[in-house]
Amino acid sequence: MSLTALDGFFSGPDDLPIEFAFFYERLPAVDVLAEALARTLPAFTRLRAGVPLLDIPGAELPSEDKVSRAVLFDSVRPGTGAPQCRLKISRFAAGGGCLGASMSHGLGDGASLVGFLSAWARTVRGHHPPVAPAVSEPSLPPLVSLDKSLPLEAQLRRAGFELRGPTSPRAREDYRWDIRRFPREEVDAMLRDARVSRPQVTAGDVLAALLWRHYRQPERKARAEPELSTVFDFRRVPGLLPASYFGNAGLPLRVPLSREEAATLPVPALAARIRARLQAASAEDFLRCHALLEEVQRTWGLEGVDQLGFSTEGHGLLVNNISRFDLSLLDFGTGAPHAFDVLTPIPRVCFILTRGDSLEAHTSLPGC
Repeated sequence: MSLTALDGFFSGPDDLPIEFAFFYERLPAVDVLAEALARTLPAFTRLRAGVPLLDIPGAELPSEDKVSRAVLFDSVRPGTGAPQCRLKISRFAAGGGCLGASMSHGLGDGASLVGFLSAWARTVRGHHPPVAPAVSEPSLPPLVSLDKSLPLEAQLRRAGFELRGPTSPRAREDYRWDIRRFPREEVDAMLRDARVSRPQVTAGDVLAALLWRHYRQPERKARAEPELSTVFDFRRVPGLLPASYFGNAGLPLRVPLSREEAATLPVPALAARIRARLQAASAEDFLRCHALLEEVQRTWGLEGVDQLGFSTEGHGLLVNNISRFDLSLLDFGTGAPHAFDVLTPIPRVCFILTRGDSLEAHTSLPGC
């Protein structure tokens, strides 16, 4: 399997896998799930090493903290080799069950994982499995030329990345999670204010601005810039990636802010700035990220790629709005999941999820 420098960025020794937990009222029998999984896998070439499926009857329902919920996964370990995607069904003695999906981020992003699980669910429901294979190595336009007048480090920071020191393996225990719930009425009120200046602003933009204002730490270095980034799925750029793309397409878009703006802009204005950056996303942004990471690999080798991180890790915030995932697509014929959780800790990354009639922000922060 051929992996790009972009894939390598997400699969270093310190990168924990993507882990999503989906909670159901009930799930089909394991033989039904296993048979449909075997028929679905041939369409996903990056998963050709196999995807083991564990089925645990009579499991105890863990408490809601993310460390306790680790038992819901047959976790992929960085650097352990194939298989790099593992599934686990926990059937709770008290009723209901959970599908825990663990996948190396080097294979693909969260949207790829959900797309694979959705294809599996369709097969269980009686639809024909995918015939055409998912595309993992798309034909991209020529990579953009880098700005030779700027040091590579400066170009990386502009794109939302930075070089760190040598990395070491991380564990869940290295992080603490801060979870905040926002009722829809509260979000809608902030949204109305933000849309006065930019009608296209979304609830996710408003929460991203509010959360960045809450978690932002003052820039310690005299020349350090404010760091606010939001993840954009480049599948949304027309003509860039095929609909069946299975790989990494969710990349940070850095929102330009001066120190004065970071300190004085109200939340509605920050939300409008975030929306403006998302609307300006283009194929060139995606190709520049590819070109920069390929240049890092040529210049410093795989060790250099392993030492890259998001520029928000020191004092900023990277917001990933995954509330847009359509959980109805994960109906295995017994009903869609009634709850969803993410257990992927990344330093100073915030995941926005839907929880009933509210939105929740799950932010992973370094330290206990």
